[in-house]
Amino acid sequence: MNRAVPIFLPFILVVLLPQVLPAFAEEISPVYESIDPYLATPASGHLYEIPVVVMRFLPTVDGENLDTAKVPGYWYLGHISLTDIKARIDTFDKRIKFMLEEGSRFRGYKEPAALPSLGYRVVEYITIYEHTPPGPVTAHQNDGTPLYSPDFHQIFDRFNMEHYVNDLGVKEIWVWMGGGNSDFPSYDPAVNKPEDFRHWWESNMSSPLTGDISNSNRDNSDLPVYNSTYTVYGQNIWRTQAEAVHNHGHQLEAILSHVNHLHDGNTDLFWQQFVGQDESGNFITGRVGWTHMPPNTTKHYDYTGNRTLVKSDIEDWTPDNTGARKLVNVDTYSNLTYPWPDPNPAEIPQRVESQWYIYWMQSMPGYENRIRHGNKNITNWWVFTADWDTAISSQIGLVSQAVTEPQVQDSSGANGSVDLEVVGSPADLNGDGIVNILDLVIVANAFGETTPDLNGDGIVNILDLVIVANAF
Repeated sequence: MNRAVPIFLPFILVVLLPQVLPAFAEEISPVYESIDPYLATPASGHLYEIPVVVMRFLPTVDGENLDTAKVPGYWYLGHISLTDIKARIDTFDKRIKFMLEEGSRFRGYKEPAALPSLGYRVVEYITIYEHTPPGPVTAHQNDGTPLYSPDFHQIFDRFNMEHYVNDLGVKEIWVWMGGGNSDFPSYDPAVNKPEDFRHWWESNMSSPLTGDISNSNRDNSDLPVYNSTYTVYGQNIWRTQAEAVHNHGHQLEAILSHVNHLHDGNTDLFWQQFVGQDESGNFITGRVGWTHMPPNTTKHYDYTGNRTLVKSDIEDWTPDNTGARKLVNVDTYSNLTYPWPDPNPAEIPQRVESQWYIYWMQSMPGYENRIRHGNKNITNWWVFTADWDTAISSQIGLVSQAVTEPQVQDSSGANGSVDLEVVGSPADLNGDGIVNILDLVIVANAFGETTPDLNGDGIVNILDLVIVANAF
C-alpha cells in the first residue's frame, strides 16, 4: 500500500540541509599529494639543496568549490572550483621554484653557464580542505576588529613538521592560505565572519640558534622551535608567483642585513652600498636596488612601467662603487629571455615584476663572484639561505676574512702522474672566507664532474674531498 509523504518532510530537508553541508568539509581528510617531478627535482648543478614542504589550506562547504565566505578574494568574493584553484597553485609552485633557483645563478642573465647556488626539492605536498585554525591576535582593523594569525603550533603538531625539519632537513615551509577582513572591498558582513579574518607574515623564521630573523614582528613564540632553523613563507591563494617570491626578497633583506650588522655593527654594506641609500637612510638610484625598487627609481613597487634611464652598477657591483655602469630601466629586465617552465612565458601574469626579482637576485654576490672588498672577498650570500645554522655558527659574514691570492704548486711524481697541490688557498670553494662543511657539500655534490677538481686529476672524487677536509 502506498504511503503518503508527510507534507512537512520537504520543509525539514530544506531547513536541515544547510546545517548538514558545512560538516562536509570536516569529513574531507587532508591529501598527501603526488609531487610533480619538476618540484621534486632540484636544478641541475646546484650547490645547496633546499628541502621544502608545501601546504595549502582550501576550505570547502560542498567538496567541489572553495568556501569564499572564509577565504574571499580582495575585490570580489570570487567563485572558483577546488579543481581550478589547485591547478592555479600548481602552476605558481613551479614558477616560484624556477624563480628562486634561477635567481641564485650569479649574473645568469649574461653568464648562461652560471651554476645555481640553490636547488629546491619539495619533499611533501599536503592539501587541507579547511580554513587555517585561528591563533593569536597579531593585528587589528581600524574599527578594533581583531585579526588572527594562523595557529602554526596546532598545524605543525598535527602534520608532524618536527619530523620534516629534524629528520628530513626541511628548511622552508610554503603555506598557501587565505582569509579576508573588513577592509576588503569584497567584505559582506552577512557572509564574512570576523572569526575567519586572518593576518600572517610574508616570512617567519624559527631558529634555535639566532631566534626569528625575518620580515615579521620577530616573535620567537609563534612557531615551534626544532633542532634546526626553518622559514615559513605565507602565500596568498589569490595572488601569483610574483608576490610569493616578493616574500623571499624581503627575507633575503632581513637575513643579509642581520649578518652585516652581526659582523660590522651596522648595515652599511648591504643597505647603503648594495641596495643604495644615503647616510640618512634615504633610498638613492644607481646601485642594485631592492625588493620594492629597481635601480632607476625611489618609488615603491615601481617595477613595471618606469622607462627612465639611470646609470647603475647592478651588473658589475662592487662595494666601493668602481664597477662599470650602464643605463637601466624596466626594459633591462623585462626584455631578458629566461627559461620559464611555461609554454608561453609572455602570457605569465606579472611577468615583468617577476623578472625584476630574478634579475635582482642574480645580481647578488653568488658562487664564484670574485668581488673584492679591500683585501677581502665578498662571500656567496646564498649560503645564508642554504644553511643558516652552519653559516652563523661558522661566523661567516658578507665579506670573507683577509685573503691572499692562491698559488698552484706542481708536485708531479717521477712516473709522470699529475698532482697539482693548491697552496695558499684553503679550499674555500664558496668564497665565504672559511673552509667548512659547506665546501665539503660542494665537492660531494660534484662527484664525477670535472669541477671543482682541486688536485687536477680531471675528476672530482674522494681525493678532492680529502683536500678540503685537511684544510678545515
